[in-house]
Formats: sequence, C-alpha cells, structure tokens
Amino acid sequence: MNKVTFLVVDDSVTVRDLVRRSLKAIFGGAEVMLAEDGKAALRLLREKKIDIIISDWNMPNMNGEELLYTVRSDSELKEIPFVMMSTNSDRDFIIMAIQLGVTQYMVKPFTADELEKKIRSSLNVLCQRQAKRYALPAHVAEIHLKGKRIPGRLLDLSRTGAAFAGEKFDPNLGLFKPCELDLRLRDPDGLERDTVLISGLTGRIVRLEAEASFHPTSSAFKLALYLPPGNMERDVELRLTKLLKWLASKTPDVIGE
Repeated sequence: MNKVTFLVVDDSVTVRDLVRRSLKAIFGGAEVMLAEDGKAALRLLREKKIDIIISDWNMPNMNGEELLYTVRSDSELKEIPFVMMSTNSDRDFIIMAIQLGVTQYMVKPFTADELEKKIRSSLNVLCQRQAKRYALPAHVAEIHLKGKRIPGRLLDLSRTGAAFAGEKFDPNLGLFKPCELDLRLRDPDGLERDTVLISGLTGRIVRLEAEASFHPTSSAFKLALYLPPGNMERDVELRLTKLLKWLASKTPDVIGE
C-alpha cells in the first residue's frame, strides 16, 4: 500500500493537528482527512475512500462508540481498520472497545512512536483482510484449548486466518486466547481413502460472537482465528499451502478482497 488515506476524528483542534502532523512525519505521502465529530466523519467516509480511521471516544453530536457501531454495521465500511483514542485506560473499558470492533486502542496521551506502532499493526490487519479467503468443501474442524476439544465447522480459510462455527459455546473460549485448530477435509489428491488431517494450526481468537438465531436457548457461536505467519511447523505449513493451492484451482467461491 503506497499511499494511505487517514481520517482523524476528534473534537479538539489541537489533537487533530498533532495527530495529522505525526502521520505526515511518519508516512510522508499519506493523505490526512480531519473531522470534528462522528457525523462529520461519516460524511467524509461516504465521499472518499478511507484506509484507516483514528477516532476519539468522547465527542459531541456523535461519539466514537456510535461512529464505530455505524461503520461496523455498514457493508461498504465495515472492513476499515478503526483506531480508538481515549483517556480511559481501565482494562475492562479497553476490552469492551475491542469487543465493539476496534482494531487498535490508544490511551491519551501517547507518543508518535506509539501511534506509528498502532498504525502499522492496523495496516497488517488490513493486508490480512485483503488476502483471498476460500469457502471449503465438506469438512469438520476442532478447536483445542486448555485441554478441551471443541468441535465445529470451518467456514473459510486463508494463510493468516480462519472462520469457525460451533453448535455449543464453551466458556473456555475467549478473545485473544491462543489455541490450535485441526481440520479434517477430503483429500484433494485422492491419495487417502477418507480424510486428510491437518493438525497444529496455531492461532489466536480475534473475534467471538453468538450465531444469529431466533431460538432463545441456542448456544451456537462463530469465531475468527488469526494464524500468525511463521508460527506453524514446516510440515503443517506445507499441508496448508497444498490445500490453499487446491482450493484456488478448484473452488470458484472466493470470499472478499
């Protein structure tokens, strides 16, 4: 990504200017748009292509939480990385912000180095989301976490992530918890009679939500895993590469750019 367009949202002119100057110094060719509240930010989001949003939490007219909810609910905007700024450093508050869908969270005051770190991390998330994700043929999957084996279905897969659905939520599941993912899929080459097992896909839970359902007693859930590049064993990586190549050649259902 050669040129990044930022949208900085804050009701303080001083803060907007400081963040703008920092972004210009860190990312020389960057374009920085400014908005004084969530309503002004939404107008700009409808008019221009924005790559990253950096927003304050407390603002008049429309605050950062309301802006975040609107962005994440909009099919055209929901994938934009969202960096939230706030003076609130309480752990529970930060966890709530993450559960609401922020990509990164910064506690004011922060340094230019801290800002750069959060932005580069957000750019990595953007690149991961742009990676091709493939819908899978008939399969089953299992999450291994704290000695528990949680069965389910794998919805899609890429080199850096996977979407998993289960019928029964387990309280051991939680945001940012490390786990392993095992896949049982039909052998692409037909070399084995039944299934081929890919085990040891190490990852971290980065999204966790209830499955949309009208049944009041449903415990179905969905989660997203981040699979850090370079963290898997060589033979596991080779199996995953083989599977993704096969899916790329055989499966027309490519999900999202």
